[in-house]
Amino acid sequence: MNRRIAWLVFSVSLVGTALMLAQAKTPPKPIYTPDAEYTLAARRDRVQGIAVVRLRLDTDGVPHDVKVIRSLRSDLDEKAVEAVSKWRFDPATQDGKPIAVSINVEVNFRLYSK
Repeated sequence: MNRRIAWLVFSVSLVGTALMLAQAKTPPKPIYTPDAEYTLAARRDRVQGIAVVRLRLDTDGVPHDVKVIRSLRSDLDEKAVEAVSKWRFDPATQDGKPIAVSINVEVNFRLYSK
């Protein structure tokens, strides 16, 4: 039986103003990261690659304004946004207090045979 799954790769790349980057003493840490799902069409077409999404992370650790900034394929882009929207983080901090930041997340879609 072949099992094909999508793997997510979290890229801790903070984006935004230099001031925002200077303020973040501790970057956000992912604490709940459900996997993105392959669509049947993408699996059939054996599509593999990376979609990159940008999100705003408020002090609550919940992603907001999740948008694709590097597309892989529209159906997989949707799955990447859907999955990352469910992620939860320990927020970035400055002086021990949570702060809002924007980050990029790489969602790596790979087919593996089992």
